[in-house]
Amino acid sequence: MLRFSLVCHRKRCLWTSRVGVLLLLVLCLCPSASAQTKAQGKSAGISRDWQKYPAVVEVDTKHDIYAVGDPHGDYERLVTVLAKAKIIAGDPGPPEKVQWTAGKAMLICTGDMIDKGPESLRVIALFRALQPAAQKAGGRVIVTMGNHEATFLADPLAKKAKDFRDELTTKANLNPAEVAAGKDKLGIGQFLRNLPVAALINEWFFAHAGNTHGRTLKQLRLDLEQDVSTNGFQAKMLQADDSIVEARLKPLWWQKDTETPAQGRARLASYVKALGVQHLVIGHQPGHYVFDKGVERKKGHMFQAYNGLIFLIDTGMSRMINYSDGAVLHIHTGKKPKATALYPTAAPKQLWP
Repeated sequence: MLRFSLVCHRKRCLWTSRVGVLLLLVLCLCPSASAQTKAQGKSAGISRDWQKYPAVVEVDTKHDIYAVGDPHGDYERLVTVLAKAKIIAGDPGPPEKVQWTAGKAMLICTGDMIDKGPESLRVIALFRALQPAAQKAGGRVIVTMGNHEATFLADPLAKKAKDFRDELTTKANLNPAEVAAGKDKLGIGQFLRNLPVAALINEWFFAHAGNTHGRTLKQLRLDLEQDVSTNGFQAKMLQADDSIVEARLKPLWWQKDTETPAQGRARLASYVKALGVQHLVIGHQPGHYVFDKGVERKKGHMFQAYNGLIFLIDTGMSRMINYSDGAVLHIHTGKKPKATALYPTAAPKQLWP
């Protein structure tokens, strides 16, 4: 009797241990409900009216086009350079009182309004005020998304977003998570979430970093819509190191390691051609770069390469970078188009042709 009881006990213990192992395996292989919720929240898609807020803005104009890159929270220098270019009347004091003086012209900012400098909120407020002011005069203001805006929207706790996060909490008493979710009372989050990723104006394509991977305009638009709708601002097309808002020039994103400069240039030309344009204008990169055949871009200077194929307009204007006082690219439309760099403390410089 004792022997039978011992055998049964051992079998029961063995069965219990096997069940325990199985349960342990299930728990290891299947994340907890809280972990699943966290993962889903991180990669959750967003609902956006792509007709009202397109991924790529497309505009034709007979009027002049102005472009500025990467204000990075330096409100004073941004206002100074826009006033020098006669886009605004001067320092408005409160950004909401800005006066548009460029008539039917267009102004493009290629992103990175925020971080590094201390006045990202005033920079955002300036562009938000300029949009209706320009529209009233028959002009238009477009701001495309930079990598700093994309990073903040994807994760307001990210290290790269610290400056803007601190400004939101200390100066505006806003919860950064609510801003990133588009739920703040001032509408800052909704403005950032609805930014286009790129803009096509006449023969010119504007984007923060510019790497389209050779997509056509239609494919680029569709891929952005699908990726962001599915994955939110964690979308690979926004966060990948070689994305349209993150790609760098060291090394050149259009040239593979094994290729010659001529082959890289041909690839860049094919990317631009696939978009149906002739010129690519990017911000994001204010530094020193050497292109093929000894062509050299000095840091802080507006620059074009390959006979106007690509323009670099990030001049490192924010005093936290301090490569320059800033500049505006002035694109003269018409039968004989040309592009000129306008500086606040120096004479204009024709960049192209």
